[in-house]
Amino acid sequence: MTGWCFKNIHNTIALEMPLGNGMDRAMTQTASKPARRRQPNRPDIRANLIAATEALIREEGYGAATARRIAEQVGLKHQAIFYYFGSHDDLLIEVYRRVAAQHRERLVAALGSPTPLTSLWAAIREPEMVRLTLEFIALANHNDKVCEEVAKTTEEIRRLECDGIMIHLRERGIDPRMSPQTVSILSNATARFLAQEAGLGIELGHDEIERLIEGSFRAFELSGDTTEEMQPLVSVMGKSTQD
Repeated sequence: MTGWCFKNIHNTIALEMPLGNGMDRAMTQTASKPARRRQPNRPDIRANLIAATEALIREEGYGAATARRIAEQVGLKHQAIFYYFGSHDDLLIEVYRRVAAQHRERLVAALGSPTPLTSLWAAIREPEMVRLTLEFIALANHNDKVCEEVAKTTEEIRRLECDGIMIHLRERGIDPRMSPQTVSILSNATARFLAQEAGLGIELGHDEIERLIEGSFRAFELSGDTTEEMQPLVSVMGKSTQD
């Protein structure tokens, strides 16, 4: 009985207590205050951040592409990167994917041209593309997520190059002795090495090696053979099955 009276007295006091104390006002204000709206995801800002990141990497190297520097380029705070991409790494990966997609388009066009091998070499050795690729390779050595993306994309592009080279050889009845994989690796490795040396101001012998590769590819496109005068790098690349 005593317990019952105490509970009822407590409930009566609670019911009769007037509203208006500080806690009640705060709760009332919180309940009536509208929820803060999340800003819409704007594709233009996302595209601007990707473009700004690529520009910084091209002009100053991957080390310059910090979250703050990137955001400053488009007049935003660095938190915008995490809002639109989730992380700085994910932004860098998006930039790499865009660059790789553009390079893939050039390779497809080259391999579908009347001069697939010389056009392929021209696409592979394009200076700006090579420098940007080298920056991402350097970044990949210090960033596991970027490394995974670069490795996956590089193998996809290599398969594209190899398939294109093999189609060209088959159309001309050529049985290759040097595999398309070897041609792809040597071409890309040479282009990157020349770009690295050029960046250091080293150019001795570059013209000669470029003429060697271009001349060999051009002769191989026409006849399945290579020029004797050049002592070509790919002189053992293939032989005609029609011989």
